[in-house]
Amino acid sequence: MIFKNKYLSALILFIGFVVPVTGFAAASSVIIGFHQPPGQYEQELIEGIGGTVNRVYRLIPAIAAMLPEQALAELRDNPLVAYVEENKTVTAIEPTYTPLMLKPFAAKSLALVDEYEAVWGVQRIGSKVAHDKGITGSGVKVAVIDTGIDYTHPDLVSNYVGGYDFTKEVPDEYPMDDHGHGTHMAGIIGAAVNDAGVVGVAPDVWLYAVKSLTFDASGKLDDIVAGIEWAVENDMDIINLSLAGADDSPALQAACDIAYAAGVLIVAAAGNTYGGPVAFPAAYDSVIAVASTDINDQRGDFSFSALGPQVELAAPGLSILSTILNPGYAKLDGTSQSAAHVTGTAALVLSAGVGDINYDGLVNNRDVRQKLQATAVDRGPPGRDELYGYGRVSAAEATASPANSLNLLRESTPFDSLEMVDLEAASYQISLQNNSLDAVFILVTENNHIRKDLGTGRFFNDLRGDAAQQITFELEATGTVFKVVFIPLGSIGASANVTIQKQ
Repeated sequence: MIFKNKYLSALILFIGFVVPVTGFAAASSVIIGFHQPPGQYEQELIEGIGGTVNRVYRLIPAIAAMLPEQALAELRDNPLVAYVEENKTVTAIEPTYTPLMLKPFAAKSLALVDEYEAVWGVQRIGSKVAHDKGITGSGVKVAVIDTGIDYTHPDLVSNYVGGYDFTKEVPDEYPMDDHGHGTHMAGIIGAAVNDAGVVGVAPDVWLYAVKSLTFDASGKLDDIVAGIEWAVENDMDIINLSLAGADDSPALQAACDIAYAAGVLIVAAAGNTYGGPVAFPAAYDSVIAVASTDINDQRGDFSFSALGPQVELAAPGLSILSTILNPGYAKLDGTSQSAAHVTGTAALVLSAGVGDINYDGLVNNRDVRQKLQATAVDRGPPGRDELYGYGRVSAAEATASPANSLNLLRESTPFDSLEMVDLEAASYQISLQNNSLDAVFILVTENNHIRKDLGTGRFFNDLRGDAAQQITFELEATGTVFKVVFIPLGSIGASANVTIQKQ
């Protein structure tokens, strides 16, 4: 009888764990969006219907919470609520085949190979051209929202600055990678030049690990949004994302849109969908969607890359060697690898300096984006297409010294018409293309003193009528600063174009 009672007690205990007790409803993990930034009232609203508040966002008007299932409909009907969405599981966009892993001892063999030769993608986009000019991404802050970064890796330790781990029960500032995907991204973006291993596209960039994915490369949507919020609040310049499974999420889109409006450039993998649609968040307008190319600048016969009108740029993504855990190296395929090449290139553009390319009166992430588009190597059908977007990204072209252009216009007096420009610490090529001026006088000053040896006059009309209408000359300003003054002569309304190219 005693034994029977023991078995009965055990059975009751087992049933108590397996069968829900009456009145205890299953809970759902959700993100609740509000029409206005939520405060204490909204938190009490959630708690009043049996919910538990997990996180109140500051970037977007939303709260991550656990809610009883029967409360979902009630909350959706509340006029304060814009949406209630499932806190979905998302994953890193994984490589498309079993990779070639190079264990720690194999790093010794890489030492026999020039680190630029080891990374064909970095070479193909012309990163070394930028590096040789001193453009290396220094000071540019890149947040890799992924599985973390192995910040002890010899190729990454010098560029790693910090980050945050949102996956722990108690989040902290130690986002160590326990999977490898985030470390592979970090190596492509910013592995250091150290005569060993590999080199990244921007080898002096400042790397930040935002760990929103766990050891199996999966995570929750609320941690991705929190990662984007962290990037904005910590003044990141660029966010790198490689996610699958997010679908079209109002919370994720709001986070991306607000981050982009705040000045953060967002780069994301288009997805390994084998010709299927572009994945989210890459499909959002506020995000640069990156497709993959092979060593021939083509998609390949069996391309894994997504395609669609959202594809903006393409970059190397086949057999890409980069850093992994332990520390080691691996060759992986995927649009994740492609996105990292674009992120690195964007960092180079920022460190090189970019002007107001879109003429909106501001210099920001939108100008960097337009620079990447304008300098991409067109592939496929002419112009933007669904395969390559604007083309394969080019670090060499994106960081080429921009030409300054002046329009000389003869106004009421020559001195009302003059144009001035400062030239410093380099050699410059100056070209004048005359439209209708008689002449241009050029005055050069250094430290407020006129340099008579450098001043000149260029005449476009002579008695024979065969004077050159286009003139090019060089001005050496290495180690100093020149103020150059252009004075147009001729009839009122006459003009000429001046182009100044840094050599």
